[in-house]
Amino acid sequence: MNENEQLVRRILTLAAVLTLIMAAGGWFFAGHTFALSVLLGAVLACGSFFLLQRDIRQLMDRLAADSSVADAVSGMEKARFLLKSLGRFTVLALLLFAVAARMAIQPIGLVLGLATIMLSVVFIGIAGKRKRLSGIP
Repeated sequence: MNENEQLVRRILTLAAVLTLIMAAGGWFFAGHTFALSVLLGAVLACGSFFLLQRDIRQLMDRLAADSSVADAVSGMEKARFLLKSLGRFTVLALLLFAVAARMAIQPIGLVLGLATIMLSVVFIGIAGKRKRLSGIP
C-alpha cells in the first residue's frame, strides 16, 4: 500500500470515528433524528470522497500513461472526469432529496455529518505538519 492509499485510509478512518462520536452525542443530546442525520451526511460525504479520490487516481494514471498524445487525451480525460464528478454530485443530491422526502432530517446534523471529511483532512494535515516541524519520524 502506497503513501496516498494510507492517507486516504487514515482520513476515512478518522471520519468514521468522528461520525460515531457525533452521532452518539447527537443521539444523547438531541435524539435519534439528529443522529440519523449525522450518519446520513457522513455516509454521503465519505462515499463521495472515496469515489472522487479513486477517479482522480485513475485520471492521473491515464494522463501519465498517454504522454505521447498528451494534449488530445488529457482534454478528453479531463472532460470525462468533470462529467463523472457532476453526475456523482447529481446522484448524491437526488439521493439526499429522496431520503429527505421519506424521513425527517435535522439540517445541523446533516451538515455536521457532511463536515466529517473536511474535519478529518484538517486534523490529519495539522498532525502531519506538527510532526514535520518537530522532527519526530
